[in-house]
Amino acid sequence: MEAKLLAELFDLGALGLFAAYLIYSNVKTQKRLDEMAQKFVTTTENQEKAHAAAEDVIRTRYDAVIARHEGQRQTVYDDVVKKLDDHTRILASIEASLPSRTPIDPLQTRPDF
Repeated sequence: MEAKLLAELFDLGALGLFAAYLIYSNVKTQKRLDEMAQKFVTTTENQEKAHAAAEDVIRTRYDAVIARHEGQRQTVYDDVVKKLDDHTRILASIEASLPSRTPIDPLQTRPDF
């Protein structure tokens, strides 16, 4: 088939040879464009994979920082609650050890203006 086509193109003379050149050039150009498109797709996929990997690393570091911060916050909260409980217990024991007093009249404790 291809040999018959080439023979017919050669029979047409210069116009046939020019047509053969255009066909050949078009086929080569199309192959080159297909290769370039495939390289572009491959490069884009590789960049997307690299971006996803970098995003995972950043997300992991962020989660670690948040977890550490939350742990520190919880530790501080627990320490404050423990100290408040200790102080409440100490105040209750001091209050219990004081002799009973008569209630103070709030009107007598106000300064005169």
